[in-house]
Amino acid sequence: MELLHQPEDIVAERYRIIKILGEGGSGTTYLALDTDSHQLVALKALSLHRLNDWKLMELFEREAKILAQLHHQAIPSYLGYFHTETTLEHCFYIVQAQAPGKSLAALIADGWRTTEEEVRYIATQILEILVYLHSLNPVVIHRDIKPQNIIRRDDGKVYLVDFGAVQNTYYNTFMRGSTVVGTYGYMAPEQFRGQAVPATDLYGLGATILFLLTHRSPADLPMERLKIDFRHHVQISDEFADWLEKMLEPDVEERFSSAVEALAALSGEQAIAAKASTPISWKTIAGVGATIATSTMAIALLNAHKWLILGMFGIIPLSNICENIDTIKDYYHQVHNANALVMESSPNGDNERMSLLVCTIRRYNLEGTKFLITQGADVKLPDRQGNTPLHLLFLDPFNPYIPRDNYQIAEMLIAKGADINLQNQEGKTPLQLAVQNSQLQIIKLLLKSGGDINQRDRSGATLLHLAISKTNQSVYGRVNTDPQLIQQLIKGGVNINATDNQGRTPLHQAVLSYSYETTTIEQLLKQGANVNAEDKDGNTPLQLISKKYIGDPKDKKLSSENQAIADILKKNGAKE
Repeated sequence: MELLHQPEDIVAERYRIIKILGEGGSGTTYLALDTDSHQLVALKALSLHRLNDWKLMELFEREAKILAQLHHQAIPSYLGYFHTETTLEHCFYIVQAQAPGKSLAALIADGWRTTEEEVRYIATQILEILVYLHSLNPVVIHRDIKPQNIIRRDDGKVYLVDFGAVQNTYYNTFMRGSTVVGTYGYMAPEQFRGQAVPATDLYGLGATILFLLTHRSPADLPMERLKIDFRHHVQISDEFADWLEKMLEPDVEERFSSAVEALAALSGEQAIAAKASTPISWKTIAGVGATIATSTMAIALLNAHKWLILGMFGIIPLSNICENIDTIKDYYHQVHNANALVMESSPNGDNERMSLLVCTIRRYNLEGTKFLITQGADVKLPDRQGNTPLHLLFLDPFNPYIPRDNYQIAEMLIAKGADINLQNQEGKTPLQLAVQNSQLQIIKLLLKSGGDINQRDRSGATLLHLAISKTNQSVYGRVNTDPQLIQQLIKGGVNINATDNQGRTPLHQAVLSYSYETTTIEQLLKQGANVNAEDKDGNTPLQLISKKYIGDPKDKKLSSENQAIADILKKNGAKE
């Protein structure tokens, strides 16, 4: 994707971009010069118009609020938060002091070799930062400790940066935040359930230390029952290895309980407690009736199926993973199943399992949707409301963040066999939902691809009824009827005088609407609508409009709008 800013760009008439520092899920960070103070700053930017994941806006705002409360010498100072808006872009920015030095990831990439003493010093400093963060009220959990987010100066001092994944315990406990954030390989197992506790940061630090010692991602190292088997890959003292093993315990209950405890154990002030629980056997994890012959086989299987193994623990990925295309691809390549399930969590405990494809469409992730379709995802698998992916393209018409251009996705779904005329549990078909949303080009596609022009919903309403009484309303509560849509349906062969279960024709429906527009009524009459058709109660359209009195019903006075409609009906032969 094209960068938001280039070197020498001026932001907010103050910050001159020098270079990009990094890109992440919650924004792009630039090195910039504050032309007012003549100091270098880190400028983190998030473009509203380029978001394909609306949760990122929430994370970005949360990061700014948390940073404003932090005061620690090893956390770059928060300098401000602002936004800019043009006709093309609406951007939000966080300004922080620039942390001098290089990230641990960049240092390793440059060939930096560390000693156990240096690694211990880094671990000590990060633990001191975590002691501070975890002592705040509410507790602040970083959730994304990794080599890229630790900056080291030449003198060995380090800074912790990028609080884009930060969580505070108030949000987690009372607001029920359950976003799956973090970086694969450095995420503690509980993060895959959308959970985080202070000990979660200890796992991230342990994984970072392991990277410094091995120059390999922890995800690439052998595992046994979710536990990284690292001792044969490092040359460190047994004491330090014991400490690191405790940091990397997959079971949060077996990890150090706090940064204070981990720091005391690292300094030798406190002995490392022996593990209390019995390891879960591979037989239990795999759920098979035979024992794996060799540990090598088990390790290979674990490495190849990390997501599956998590699933065997009951850790089904939350639907939040559907917001990010890279996470979707990682999950797919692990499980090799485009129809794999994810879990939509609910505060009331009414959780729902759904397919990845249903999930990506619900999250309006068009890129992820395209990827899954090309990988062979079943386009007919519904959610528990009976909505197939094609239905879901047209739901929630009031949500302003739903991409309106669903044409390409609809084409792909239809090409793969999506049923255009299938009803969901409410009796709605994709074509009916598209009509209610006035997506004219897609309606043409659906009709061309086999959509039944004369289909009805459970109330007996035809597509023409739905087009007139559709749910897509303006902020004034008036129904916006599209003349082009009406014309397209009539041209396609819809029965203009078909009646619903109440015996009402589309003309009855137009009269009953609260749009007070005459265009649709005139259009229907011009195309042959029966002006004197009676519903099951014996009412003609004129009789229905004549009952819409204003003021005292005894006066039988119509509003000027309704009087205009009555006049049109009479002009076209309506009997009084």
